[in-house]
Amino acid sequence: MTGAGRVSLTLRDAIHATATGAKMPMKALAAELDWSPSELSMRTTLGGDSARPFPADDDHLIRIQRVTGDCSILATMADLLGYELTPKKERLGELLAQVQQQIKSAQDQMKQLSLELGETKGRR
Repeated sequence: MTGAGRVSLTLRDAIHATATGAKMPMKALAAELDWSPSELSMRTTLGGDSARPFPADDDHLIRIQRVTGDCSILATMADLLGYELTPKKERLGELLAQVQQQIKSAQDQMKQLSLELGETKGRR
């Protein structure tokens, strides 16, 4: 898992956000869950005539979070029940490394934008 995840208003919203926000094609995610793409779509849609409930079993709820690396479903469940998630102490080093990498990436982007802005001002 990559982090605490986003908290949604409803569990259905969290499931939908996890499925649609995955960095993998829906077809591949459906295969990971042993469903057809249309079955995944029906189980993760926010509403409508074709909407089906997402199974509340360990296999599907845990697997979709493991495969996508997104624990928004867990974060939403905890929030709805009045709990707050915190990472295990042994994961803090890993999470710190992720944050440091994100900061470095943001700094690199800022440097690039600064260079581009300087080039643009120099042409005027």
